[in-house]
Amino acid sequence: MNTPFSFPALQRSALSLALAASALFAGSAWADTRFHASINTAAWAGNSGWLDFQFNPGLNTAPGALVQISHLSGNFGSEFFLDGQAAGSLAAGFSLGNGSAFNSLFQAVSLGGSFSFDLTFSGDVFNTPGQVGTTFSLGLLAGDQQSYLGNPDGALFQIDLMPADAGTPASTTLSLLGGQSIATVSAVPEPQSYALLLAGLGVVGLLARRQRAA
Repeated sequence: MNTPFSFPALQRSALSLALAASALFAGSAWADTRFHASINTAAWAGNSGWLDFQFNPGLNTAPGALVQISHLSGNFGSEFFLDGQAAGSLAAGFSLGNGSAFNSLFQAVSLGGSFSFDLTFSGDVFNTPGQVGTTFSLGLLAGDQQSYLGNPDGALFQIDLMPADAGTPASTTLSLLGGQSIATVSAVPEPQSYALLLAGLGVVGLLARRQRAA
């Protein structure tokens, strides 16, 4: 004999979880605050170069924003330069704020291998309305510190942060500018997104078992 079961309640729970998971994974661009990036420099093996990390606001006052650059991996050199609201080290990671007009990390590298790092964005930009955004960009330069590699016009990729405005939620927009063979960048879902998705799948599975048993 089956134990009495609230089937309609489970249906409602499954639907709510499915809708929430869909919003987190598809519909809410602002939720993408973490990214993993990999830069392939095999085409320039044997040469020295520089990675140019920049995090700059628009022309007018932008809501506060911060990017943490962590888990750096690759053949980095010991020399680097920090400008504006920038701090950190290779071992501990770097942080760039948008408190100055120009904020950057200029890091020496030995070209030929892959370089990877994680980006985590935070700050008022995600909860304060406004019309001025902030742009993170990553450029690859030759040893002369002037010639761009992979994209002669500048950055390999950029991520634009825009605050909420007139009913439009805050967002992060990724643009690949140097070709996917050089730069690979992907959003990293937050742990709670995975938990919500698994919970929804669990309820759907339970419903399926109840239907077969009926």
